[in-house]
Amino acid sequence: MAQTLTNERNLLGRQEAIEQELRLLKRMRLIEWGAAALFVVAGLVWKYGLDKGFFLLFIGGALVFLALGHEARRKESLQEHADTESMRGAKEAVARLLDEKLANDHFILNDLRLKVGREKCWIDHLVVAPSGMFVVNTLNWDGKIVGDTGKQAYTWKIRAPGGQVRPARNPVGRALRERRILCNWLKGTNLIWERVFPLVVLANPNADIQVTNAERRVLTPGQAVTLINDFCFEKPVLSNAEVEKLARGLNEQQNKA
Repeated sequence: MAQTLTNERNLLGRQEAIEQELRLLKRMRLIEWGAAALFVVAGLVWKYGLDKGFFLLFIGGALVFLALGHEARRKESLQEHADTESMRGAKEAVARLLDEKLANDHFILNDLRLKVGREKCWIDHLVVAPSGMFVVNTLNWDGKIVGDTGKQAYTWKIRAPGGQVRPARNPVGRALRERRILCNWLKGTNLIWERVFPLVVLANPNADIQVTNAERRVLTPGQAVTLINDFCFEKPVLSNAEVEKLARGLNEQQNKA
């Protein structure tokens, strides 16, 4: 087993914030709909019984409008919560696989926050090994995924199981940016930094990867583990002591940031 120094927490924090918002919306839902019903009933009684009540009906209508707006927000929050939970599950599954299948001279930092100068990024998984470093960007895309790793614009297409097609940005670009920021940070150390490999992992089991020039760039979780393990047969570029120093140094800079 590898040595894991940090776990996913960014999506967990977002998920907890959405849950807090949903609890607030639930309380507001009861208050708004209850108050709206009360004002509408009172307005109707006054209007038909005493030929008054237009103002109460106006307030009731405004409360209904407000409640409908919060209902729409609640629906969006429920969907975002489901998407966040699914994405978090995919990242945690990849983290567990890396931890279980890589050797104990490999260090893993999940959800690494890295800041160099004015630039910053979140790296889903960073593997530090004697053979080099692997920047892993995990996605949970579902369906048929078509694209070319050499094109940076919105030229990728994701066809969902239901037939809907949506464009997507080439995720290799993000992995390359994360690699660049990491390499800039590594220039401040005495350790080798040239052997840093960007990987995109499509973690959803229903992902049908139809990507051009995907070799060693766009992989399934199992393929990513195999690729990293294959590097173990090459001549090490870092000693075990250097690997640990580098991994713990990255973890410390994150805690200071």
